[in-house]
Amino acid sequence: MVNFVGLLELKFPISFDEKKCINVIKSKKECDACEKICPANAIDLESPSVEASKCTLCGACSLVCPTEAIKININYVDSIKSLEKEEISVGCAKSNKAEVVLPCLLALSEKDLLNISSSKKLYIDISACENCVYSFSKDIKNFISKTIYLSKIFKLKYIPSFVNEDYKPKFRYTHFKNQEKQNFKPLNIKDLCSNTIPFEGKFGYIEVSKDCNLCGACVSICPQKAIKLEGGLKFSHGLCIACGLCEYACAISHPLKPLTLRKAVIPSKYSYEYEYISKSDKRTCENCGKTFYTKEENQNLCLFCQKEQNLQNMILDFLK
Repeated sequence: MVNFVGLLELKFPISFDEKKCINVIKSKKECDACEKICPANAIDLESPSVEASKCTLCGACSLVCPTEAIKININYVDSIKSLEKEEISVGCAKSNKAEVVLPCLLALSEKDLLNISSSKKLYIDISACENCVYSFSKDIKNFISKTIYLSKIFKLKYIPSFVNEDYKPKFRYTHFKNQEKQNFKPLNIKDLCSNTIPFEGKFGYIEVSKDCNLCGACVSICPQKAIKLEGGLKFSHGLCIACGLCEYACAISHPLKPLTLRKAVIPSKYSYEYEYISKSDKRTCENCGKTFYTKEENQNLCLFCQKEQNLQNMILDFLK
């Protein structure tokens, strides 16, 4: 048995990175997901901070945080994947069937479970969830069902399953709960490889229009470094957690809002590698000498110097 509970009690593993918090970035309290879900009222968003003496180490805050500003600083995934057994049962401290014991099943995200399922057959014990004082049973069943759904889409070697086989995953139906029943069509897994699959979770894909001027606002604000400027705009579908900050920054920086974030999964593009979503030329600014990227054939000034020049021209026109 691998018991993470005792290990976590030795050193408080929760960290709060204020720089990634949406409320700090936007200078207003817009998100309270972590505060709402915490069963012990251990999170104070005014500070912001996590009170170690109250924290139950369940990991629910980390799961719901849109930017992963709150994080569990222990690598459950690599620890579980390093186990020699090919089939592993995972549960919480109240489980009497689990070989891997976590403080709560919410400590593992959908991406974590998918990562583990790429090399291990997971049996997830939810037998203690129904009567748990934390009341996370519904949340746990929902996100595990979503993981099972995604595992089939990605055609993973192993599909996670429940130790309690009386429970039947219903995600296929709840995922489309906002659609009329007559419009519901079962998905053909064989046809999903290159399709864009709408998904409410930490999976996102961005698209940019031809109006993108490669200003880099989205790159600077992304908490996961899923976007970068390198011969154009490059994006990693696997790193993106669909927090929406790139779209927010783009809307502020550009009047035409060329960047669109889709909360979706595209299996054929899902990778931790970067791919170009907008290519450009690398140039040296004639004014300041700095390197910049552009799609415009005759642009020889970086964005900053171009704005300076435009401002000077406006002043000269005004004085004429």
